[in-house]
Amino acid sequence: MEYLQYVIEDNTIAYLLGVNNFTNDEAAILELVKNSYDARALHVDIMFSGDRLVISDNGQGMDENDIRRAWMHVGKSDKDYEIFDANNHQRILAGSKGVGRFALARLGSHVIICAKKESCDGVTWETDWNSSSMQKNSTKISVGTVITITGLREKWGKKKIENLVSFLSKTYNDKAMTISIKHPDFSGDIPLYFPEPILGVNCLSSITISYDSERKTLHTVIDSDEFLDSAKDYCPNINLKRKETEVDIVAELNGSSDYDLTEKQLDEIASRLGDFSGKFFFYIKPSSVDCEKFLYKYHGLPSPMPEGVILYRNAFSISAYEGKKDWLGFGKRSRKSPAAASHPTGAWRVRENQISGKVEIDKRRNDMLQDLSNRQGLDENIYYQVFVDIILLGFKEFERYRQDIVRRINVKNESVVVTNKTPVSDKVLRNPKSVFTLTEQETKQLADEIKNYRQESQDARQERETAEKRYKYDIRILNVLATIGLKASSIAHEMRNDRNSISANTDYIILALQEYGMWDELSSPEKTKKAYKNIPALLEKGREKSVKIVSFMNTMLSEIEKRQFQPEMQSVAVLLNHLKENWEKDYAWIAIDIKCSEKIEYFISEDVLQVIFDNLILNSIQQNEKKSHLYIAICVVLEGEVLRFSYSDDGIGLDRKYQNDPMKILEVHETTRKNGHGLGMWIVNNTVNMSGGIISEIRGNGGFSITFSIGGSL
Repeated sequence: MEYLQYVIEDNTIAYLLGVNNFTNDEAAILELVKNSYDARALHVDIMFSGDRLVISDNGQGMDENDIRRAWMHVGKSDKDYEIFDANNHQRILAGSKGVGRFALARLGSHVIICAKKESCDGVTWETDWNSSSMQKNSTKISVGTVITITGLREKWGKKKIENLVSFLSKTYNDKAMTISIKHPDFSGDIPLYFPEPILGVNCLSSITISYDSERKTLHTVIDSDEFLDSAKDYCPNINLKRKETEVDIVAELNGSSDYDLTEKQLDEIASRLGDFSGKFFFYIKPSSVDCEKFLYKYHGLPSPMPEGVILYRNAFSISAYEGKKDWLGFGKRSRKSPAAASHPTGAWRVRENQISGKVEIDKRRNDMLQDLSNRQGLDENIYYQVFVDIILLGFKEFERYRQDIVRRINVKNESVVVTNKTPVSDKVLRNPKSVFTLTEQETKQLADEIKNYRQESQDARQERETAEKRYKYDIRILNVLATIGLKASSIAHEMRNDRNSISANTDYIILALQEYGMWDELSSPEKTKKAYKNIPALLEKGREKSVKIVSFMNTMLSEIEKRQFQPEMQSVAVLLNHLKENWEKDYAWIAIDIKCSEKIEYFISEDVLQVIFDNLILNSIQQNEKKSHLYIAICVVLEGEVLRFSYSDDGIGLDRKYQNDPMKILEVHETTRKNGHGLGMWIVNNTVNMSGGIISEIRGNGGFSITFSIGGSL
């Protein structure tokens, strides 16, 4: 048997693996820099001179055998995982495909490589991509590699060199090897893209995340210098400078509708994903008005970090994740939830132009995050999806932390009465000619007023746009819920006249069977042994279902009446006991205890309490559907003009993902149920807030409990 091997022309290889495989010249140079890094080089020089590009390093070099055995063998790579350089610095090898050398073909038509390995003769390799040659080179004295490329395919002018400097700064993330560029328009070392930032200079807050795949936990550390010290007066129980959290990833992501996984499958993926870390930097430029309103410390920063998040695998970035692409989906998240941080019930989300940072993964440890075959990104498989979701959980911790501070500070704005001196603009508007007689101080004041008016106008426009987005989003949710309600109501109306017959159908069937003399036989022990043949039992179940259907129709028809939405002075105890009767009638396994004085009367519409307690009770039922009995207690007291409520059940309590922060359940779409919508508790919070109240406490250990107030009439 004769074994055959493919034969391919040099120029074809160069075209396919060089010109086509690298998207641009900068990426091709980066590939050669990676080769120097893997060769243990401590320094690499990139020099441009006319039509010549020279890349030299002080790495371990090559000998004749390396050229023959590895360099000329397409797809051959001797690279393993790690090495140590002359400074005993660990390096994780960047290359492994055995095709990076063809980046040379992308850059120019002629290449000469002079290399020398320690204790070996120098060697020169030359190619014009039609044929290649090699010879010993006794003039090459120092250890390392010098690559000379002529016949450059592109002209390297000032703009292109600036792009190269920026690109290498972004894509190389290590201090072990320095990179310098020499060009008529630039000469110097490539700066680190991510120096250690300074709060108040480069960013307002830093968010550091660390994922432990063994424990399947995400540790998040938030350092902030965004707010004035006076903000402490409104946030006495919050550390304005630092917050640390740790979340259980499986508990947090279990039940997500983004992927169809069992808890066991998610646990396995979270374990195999491997450890990784990230550091991010948050920055906004608030208006002078907002600075005063929310006690922001800085109106702007001297040197803010450039926006965008870069994904690094060890020392080098992964193509397509170099900060230009919003690969974490900040834009989508913020559009889905456009609420401002000060919105009392919305979920504020970080915008993509407010964040910069990096995520670092490892070649071996995170091997489930796999390169695409074209090396232009990652396979966005289930491991990648979970990876991204874990990172976003760290941002959720930051978002909750920041919006909690902003909302507490915003409380002061509701009671502050601003008194200003008489505006000069009013004087000018009354008498336009007075502008010519203004004093120097009045002229300055007028200029400041115009500046403030412009800023306030801009802020108002931004707030209006945000409010419109939030309004449209809320309306979409309400439209869906209202449509479902109207459909159910329509069916209930259609069946109104059939309610009596539905309830009586079972009795009519039993009576008919008795008259035909068949009932006794059907009820005999022999005929009722098997469930599917037990006619009396089946009829009884049918009766129970019919009662529930009739009860549902009655509920739908009564709760849709317009009078419910009209506020009036009425007994709170009567309203709550009415809810109790309806729920206990439909769910025999629950018992609701109402503790409310019959003397408590309040100006309120029935729908407010109905919406709040229907959602709370439904939430308790859904969380405890496996229990045979559930006790619910509702207590109400009137303090001045404020109604205070406490609700509790003796069920299983909150899911473990909420144990450290129960208030998370109030966020929109927050749920642990696989197909849950996550709107129930958000609706409760929204209704309480619109009623002038606040949810003060939620507990989830030893059952579920919530305390809230309603502070005004509707």
